[in-house]
Amino acid sequence: MVLRPVASGPPVATVDAFPELAEERARLDLSRASRERMIERLRRVDPHSAADEFTAEYVEVTVEEALEDLGSPGAGDFFGRIDTTDGPRPEQWYIGRRHIEDDRHDPVVVDWRAPIAAPFYRATGVDPLGVALRRRFTMIDGELTAYLDEHLDDPDAADVAGGIPDPVLAEIGAARTGAMREIVATIQAEQDVVIRAPMEQVLVVQGGPGTGKTAVALHRAAYLIFEHRRRLARDGVLVIGPNRAFLDYIANVLPSLGERSVRQCTVLDLCVPKVEIRATDDAATAAGKGAPAMLAELDRLTLAVINPPADDVVVPLGARRLVFRRHEVGDWLERAADAVIPVNQRRARLRAIARQEVMRRTDRDDLWPQAGPLRTALDTAWPTQQPIRLVDRMLPGRRGRQRAWTAADQLLVDEANSLLNGPPLTYGHVVVDEAQDHSAVGLRVIGRRSPAASMTLVGDVAQSTSPGGQERWADIFAYLGTRSTAGGVAELTIGYRVPASILDVANRLLPFTGVDASPSRSVRADGLAPSWTRADATVLAAAVAEVTARVKHRHRLTGIVAPPPRHAAIAAALAAAGLTAVDHLHQLAAQEVPLFGPEQVKGLEFDGVVVVSPEEILDGTPRGARLLYVAMTRAVQELAFVASADPPAVIGPD
Repeated sequence: MVLRPVASGPPVATVDAFPELAEERARLDLSRASRERMIERLRRVDPHSAADEFTAEYVEVTVEEALEDLGSPGAGDFFGRIDTTDGPRPEQWYIGRRHIEDDRHDPVVVDWRAPIAAPFYRATGVDPLGVALRRRFTMIDGELTAYLDEHLDDPDAADVAGGIPDPVLAEIGAARTGAMREIVATIQAEQDVVIRAPMEQVLVVQGGPGTGKTAVALHRAAYLIFEHRRRLARDGVLVIGPNRAFLDYIANVLPSLGERSVRQCTVLDLCVPKVEIRATDDAATAAGKGAPAMLAELDRLTLAVINPPADDVVVPLGARRLVFRRHEVGDWLERAADAVIPVNQRRARLRAIARQEVMRRTDRDDLWPQAGPLRTALDTAWPTQQPIRLVDRMLPGRRGRQRAWTAADQLLVDEANSLLNGPPLTYGHVVVDEAQDHSAVGLRVIGRRSPAASMTLVGDVAQSTSPGGQERWADIFAYLGTRSTAGGVAELTIGYRVPASILDVANRLLPFTGVDASPSRSVRADGLAPSWTRADATVLAAAVAEVTARVKHRHRLTGIVAPPPRHAAIAAALAAAGLTAVDHLHQLAAQEVPLFGPEQVKGLEFDGVVVVSPEEILDGTPRGARLLYVAMTRAVQELAFVASADPPAVIGPD
């Protein structure tokens, strides 16, 4: 079923093409009116009529959040409908972003996360899940303009879920704004399986470029909060992103889904106690500091300071002398150290053991303050440790105030603190994006935040580019250090964002990445092949500015990916062309062009992408192949290369 185009303007819906359009518009009016009455009812709620102050505060916060949700754009709308054949009679369910009910509290629109909505995403002609009809609606400027029907109870029907429906493709291919959008109307079956997977597991989601893994992870967080609201309202949800630009990019997704209490940060934001990061490790040093061996070494060092006293300990108590044999104190040390609680808590157990022994020998419980020699001996045998000092002793180079701390050092300090004192703050569920770029130490820092081992990690090993990053998902369960390795690896294989004309070229790099990653296949068969511009090295930056201006004329959100040493020259050339290089995507002005290195662009997307000097990025190493793979697959519409050398054979034009 298609829309009938006119010479200009949006498609025109006709009664012949959409015979039930008037009825559906009436349903939309009902839904919006029901939302307004829900708002009116909530505004009449008096929190101060509650039995106590605590309840009144809870009611007030709950009402404010509900009013904010219902007042958000599109809260009273729906994007889909399913007609079910299960049960004693056929039923219709309208699917939307929020739950809307009428004055009798009967549902007018069901929340996309409700169990009844799952068949909207998963039903197929082969397995209709009790769905006879699936209808997808098209909205333009708040007006319902068209719909597409899929008759799942009729295998011979021409429009039965044979691929990705046109309304979904149109939404996927729509121009970007510089902020990630929610995808509740376009979630596909393999994505929905991940989103609704049980919470009590460590779930790893492997997905190539454009498979929607980031959006899936965020929608999974929203779904889990919906399903386990009481528990997660108490324990919290944490989303960890690779950098600040990425966090700005995804910042609006969860609030648009009605979830505002989720913490979104980088792994370094989590770390305590803080050190002043003033230096950067080279790749080899950073990889070494993040290696699994460092976890074992830290664990060893936290207990290496324990040494039994050299002599027996004599404690005068008035006319009495208590003698504690050296081997006896050594036994106390072993008993206290043999535990799984943080090391400084084990040290506290040592004092409890000694105090109990003093009480047993004297039959009094008030003499511990007088047992000074024993307390001193215990402090010497097991000294107090501070995480920063422990790591400072562990690392080579200048120590104390002269040490120039790095990001890898900060992760080690956090792990030392967790070993000594326990993690400072934990969460009910943790979501990690670009998980493949975390070292073993970084993963342990993250795993400490989820004592219940409830985590979702998404990434792509073919895009692992950081020192000490992961190349095999099977390794990470041990690094996380969670109590359970329950879970597994789910794979997203269908690409929705990157056109096949670009993705197919980028996939040629996979054999050179040094990892075993399956190529994604794109559902977007249209699109232009990557273009190539060759320019002399002396005018390369000017050529980049010229190509960027040309691509930007077609695609407002156009970004540049270039080796960092070339950024200054490119920024100057852009300025000469009336454009401004920036390092963010959020709230871009008309003349601003995001300029990133291939390492920093990970997880972002642009309608147009200009990749500069791909032969420099593709440096003959697996990491270089991965970086170029990342750079190429940021493009949603158009990819242009600008170089002063011939195209690398593996990605050059046929």
